[in-house]
Amino acid sequence: MKIIFIHGMNQQNYNAKSLRQHWLNIFKQGLKCSKYPNFNFNTLHIDPPFYGDLLTQHHQQNTLDLNTFLPKTWLNFPLHLHQAQEKSIEHTDFIPFLPHYSVSQNLPISEKLNLFTALAKDLALKEFSILLNHFPKLHEQLIHQFLIETYLYLSNECFLQEVHARILNCMNTSEKYIIVAHSLGTVIAYNLLYQHPEFNIQNFITLGSPLAFRVIQDRIQHPIIRPKGIRGNWLNFYSPDDFLTAFPLTNAPFCFSPPIINQMISTFTNKPHEIMGYLQHPAVIQSIIQPLIKC
Repeated sequence: MKIIFIHGMNQQNYNAKSLRQHWLNIFKQGLKCSKYPNFNFNTLHIDPPFYGDLLTQHHQQNTLDLNTFLPKTWLNFPLHLHQAQEKSIEHTDFIPFLPHYSVSQNLPISEKLNLFTALAKDLALKEFSILLNHFPKLHEQLIHQFLIETYLYLSNECFLQEVHARILNCMNTSEKYIIVAHSLGTVIAYNLLYQHPEFNIQNFITLGSPLAFRVIQDRIQHPIIRPKGIRGNWLNFYSPDDFLTAFPLTNAPFCFSPPIINQMISTFTNKPHEIMGYLQHPAVIQSIIQPLIKC
């Protein structure tokens, strides 16, 4: 059985080799902290197709700055004091361990402040995302302006086919697959599986998926159905702090039979949408490893 990792947007700082290593490092770390610490990682057949270079080939670049989604009156609020000092950990070899906070945990005051400000920002962005979902035209304009890669995939058939070709090069009808997709990758994976029911998908695992947003639903394959190639479960993991995945996939048009298994998990409070928080979570690791143990 083969595992296919499908990444999201903003991966232009990687190439195919470095992105593969980044995801594998996160996955290995998650395995060590899961109920499968002795699982033989070397027996896994993992393929992470890379499409991050296609944006540059189309002479485009992402201009996403999460701060631009905040009201201007917040610019002098302490939410930004710590953030300016942070280094991006998305594009380094360092993979932090997923923290597990509890109410009774005695944290230093500085860490409590950082945690509070991160949670406050996450909440504000989440509320803004929920509001945007009621105004799909405005939402689409913001995607066009800030999420160029997402907009290209949803509106440019040539770009879509190029992305799909990268993934299809890793697949054939004689294999069984576990698909693990993150962020924009979940939209890509849904469209691709919709178009190719011939593939045998044992588990379809979506992490931080924006499929619940109306602006995304208007652009994906219709009618919206459970892709026929999914022979096992569709498991959707979302974080309550992740403003890009403000809703689980529980309501129409995702009322499938068998239903999507939605599970809320905790990721990093300061970067709740990044793959590091999702892929190393014990519940996600279990959803990937269990089908491999059974076969």
